[in-house]
Amino acid sequence: KDPSMDTFVSGPLCSQTIPLDESLSEITGKYGSKILLEESDKRPRPSRMRAKKQTTSHLNPKAKNAEYVDDWQGAVPWGISKGGDGFPKFLCDVTVEGLAKYLRCVGIDAAVPHSKKHVNRKLIGQALWDKRLLLTRDAKLLRYKYLIENQIYIVKSLVKDKQLNEVIKTFQLKILEDQIMSRCTKCNGRFTQRPLTTEEAIKAAEGFQKIPDSVLNKNLEFWLCMHCRQVYWEFDSAKQKFRKFCDLIE
Repeated sequence: KDPSMDTFVSGPLCSQTIPLDESLSEITGKYGSKILLEESDKRPRPSRMRAKKQTTSHLNPKAKNAEYVDDWQGAVPWGISKGGDGFPKFLCDVTVEGLAKYLRCVGIDAAVPHSKKHVNRKLIGQALWDKRLLLTRDAKLLRYKYLIENQIYIVKSLVKDKQLNEVIKTFQLKILEDQIMSRCTKCNGRFTQRPLTTEEAIKAAEGFQKIPDSVLNKNLEFWLCMHCRQVYWEFDSAKQKFRKFCDLIE
């Protein structure tokens, strides 16, 4: 019988006695009382990726950008004090292009990016140059807030009607009835000061836009965008839809 197999270790190191060889027996005899495992040491360590996921999963994305979640504060870029002309001007990126059309329907100057490619610095440069407030749902743009201080707003609503309502209330925009349908929804341009006759509309649209015969036979008023030459008609129903936004700000 090998005498080295007669040595046993018991106590806090293990719940059962197990035979040890001579070298291990010496180590545990000398240091065994000092080798105490913490409860966390007894559990398997999670992988690095899993640990990172657990660390960040509890973060609240709204808290990260808390200063932009609350109501707008500060001067608007079109304000007289900022060197603007006092008329609201917005720049809507690709995430809120539908909002741009709705803002135009109530007579608000709402531009879209010059380029279809979503390049953040070009977008910010356009907003700064034109003294426009940038509207977006892309929180990543907040990384550039040092370039466009107090000139960017994260739209919270998802539906266009609610987005328009949010922007009007947030920036205290006064919508007058004569502003409704005063801008081209296609290019943001202004309409002619008077409506076109049917003959004038046909001539204006020639080679560019096809006006249905059913529309021409109704003896309607036609309106021409002075910028892109788009012809519009039947404004009454559209005006009725957007008239509800006139009374938001008393």
